[in-house]
Amino acid sequence: MRIIQSAWSCKQPDLLTTNSGWLAPEYNLMAWTLSCIQLKKYYSDVVLYCDSVSAKMLIDILQLPYSEVICNLDVLNKYHSQLWALPKIYSYSQQEKPFLHVDGDVFIWKKFEENLTKGNLIAQNIEFSTDYYEKIMVTLEAGLTYFPKEILRERKLKNPILAYNAGIFGGTDISFFKKYTSEAFEFVDRNLNNLSKINVVNFNIFFEQYLFYCLAKEQRINVRVLKSNKIGDNQYKGFGDFARVPYEKQYLHLLGNYKKSEFICKQMANRLRQDYPHYYYKIIELFKVNRTPLFKDYYFFFDNNSQQELLSQYSKLKENYKKNDIVGLNNYPKLHLGKEVTVDSLLDKSIIKSLTNIQIKDLVFFCQQINNTIKNKFSLISNEYLYARDCNSNQYFQYLFEDIKTIYEKKIIADCNIYVIESKYEWSFLFEKNENNNSKKIEQGGKESKINSIIIPECDISGFSIGKIDELDLILMKVIIKTKTIQELLEELKGYFNEEELKESQKEFEKLIFGRIKQGIHLKSIRVVY
Repeated sequence: MRIIQSAWSCKQPDLLTTNSGWLAPEYNLMAWTLSCIQLKKYYSDVVLYCDSVSAKMLIDILQLPYSEVICNLDVLNKYHSQLWALPKIYSYSQQEKPFLHVDGDVFIWKKFEENLTKGNLIAQNIEFSTDYYEKIMVTLEAGLTYFPKEILRERKLKNPILAYNAGIFGGTDISFFKKYTSEAFEFVDRNLNNLSKINVVNFNIFFEQYLFYCLAKEQRINVRVLKSNKIGDNQYKGFGDFARVPYEKQYLHLLGNYKKSEFICKQMANRLRQDYPHYYYKIIELFKVNRTPLFKDYYFFFDNNSQQELLSQYSKLKENYKKNDIVGLNNYPKLHLGKEVTVDSLLDKSIIKSLTNIQIKDLVFFCQQINNTIKNKFSLISNEYLYARDCNSNQYFQYLFEDIKTIYEKKIIADCNIYVIESKYEWSFLFEKNENNNSKKIEQGGKESKINSIIIPECDISGFSIGKIDELDLILMKVIIKTKTIQELLEELKGYFNEEELKESQKEFEKLIFGRIKQGIHLKSIRVVY
């Protein structure tokens, strides 16, 4: 089957400085790269429809391996820049034979099933509306003056809103797509003067996904879906779980808020670096040469930022870490970061005023613990060692969990560079970039207990990260202060649980511990011993 993708720059002049809905520009480019290469791994015919700005970056500079490039989306530059579904609609309209459009934030690790790709119409899944979609539709009905007849009929029936997610869209019924795309453009064109009355971003969902549903229903055409279960419009879970590919998951779609998650974006970038370091470092070089800031600059301490030098350094550091050459890796100098963490740097003055004296005192102590750890502990670790650690840790998940039968003899150990800091209140959320730090409720530990956080040394410009842990995490790290097999860990941890309950829930117990191991790998508090 012919696979197509569509890239429109939304009238932005340079993709190096455009987020395109992502947390940062580099993640947009990394996503396009990983999506394209994974598609090409399984399909020979992968076509890109694009505008001239996207073509310059994705094809001329990054040289992504599309089988064909059709640069015709500049015709859409007369439209509102937030109508991001229009280039997809336009690309659908150009097809004369069976096709499957795959979004640039979709990643596959196997071919789509033949039973799916032979469908008259194909979509990712059917969505059912929560109050979110219904509220959007009400605002559209108040602001727009034209709706396709299929939508009007469906609304007249007062049915709950259903739509097909367009992570993948396509099929063999080309005549349907000709009618559908014609109606979608008419829906937009006849409302161009009304766009100031609505949220334009929300409009995309309805002229693409809801119209598709209404028209398919009207014509009684069966839609084959990749995911059989209906999913709520704001309830997509597990679609960004890179730790489970390819051994458990072979399809990911970073829709909605996934693109804004620092955790998910870093996992996606790590996957590109692990599987296709040549492309990964090409993107890094591009930002460094153009002096364009990276969201996470792991390379400020490298003397040379050329693609080849970065690749060479990556291979060297990764191999030395595998050999456990910690002394050699720490012979590199550790740069001292002079900026200390303070209460004023974490919270607005208005929020500080709302804190009690006990809370302020506790937060000041929390900051002191961070600063002392960085000064007295992390200053002894080289950035090269930390970067080598990160380059290796991304592969731990597959190594441990790909074959659950062999996991019990594999070995892990607590990272010796992780330090626990205590506080009366929970402050770790202040270091999560995607949290609204000024509105989150501050949690307090119990009368006899403290809240535990771990501080992790990092090789980016901040020099550290903070993670929240609980009593079970502390026990786990204590048990594996020396190398243990997973089986040895499980046996020792059983002593902390009720014996009778364990007999009835052995699988649940293992699932709990495996989950904590995964969390520890994410936090970098646990590493695998090969």
